[in-house]
Amino acid sequence: VAARMSAPRLARILASRGVQAVGASVAAGAFAASGVALASDNVLHPPAYPWTFNGFFNAYDAASIRRGHQVYTQICATCHSLNRIAFRNLVDVCYTEDEVKAMAEEVDVTDGPNDAGEMFERPGKLADYLPSPYPNEEAARYSNGGAYPPDLSLIVKARHNGPDYIFALLTGYKEPPAGVPPRETQWYNPYFAGGWIGISPPPRGGGGGGGGGE
Repeated sequence: VAARMSAPRLARILASRGVQAVGASVAAGAFAASGVALASDNVLHPPAYPWTFNGFFNAYDAASIRRGHQVYTQICATCHSLNRIAFRNLVDVCYTEDEVKAMAEEVDVTDGPNDAGEMFERPGKLADYLPSPYPNEEAARYSNGGAYPPDLSLIVKARHNGPDYIFALLTGYKEPPAGVPPRETQWYNPYFAGGWIGISPPPRGGGGGGGGGE
């Protein structure tokens, strides 16, 4: 299967569509995002952050992209897919070719049919796409209490305020307002529509949360 995008384009996607925002939130440690206003639906608007990839003389922080991918692999990939990203797209963006080959070979890929008409499993290759955590939407919803964890390939384009929203969401968990009872399997986040989200807060200084539907 041929890759769908070049390495330079992937750098732009990973940086400006969420993966660097994930890495930045980890690097920020105890940083607490402060909102600027409440909308009519009581969703807090995120501040405008000074991303290095914005502006005419934009630049992409390879270390931050790599860190963001590592956070995705270790934490986010248990619930969220990156279906539009192939292993080869990571080469010379945040990893060497040998590093990505080793990464791909750790994944079992169903291929075929062979000469006997049977499907078989093989180690992953650079041309393969990153594996999804669930075989289908139904399995994803069943594992997440009915919520469907969105694919993160284009998540920044799909969300108003793009990387600002993602960064604010990941760093903006708070205690519920006075008089609002906590929920057993959800967490309060004023940047999320409705205020309650199924993704647990990422631990400060490394690591991250879990859970489903954003």
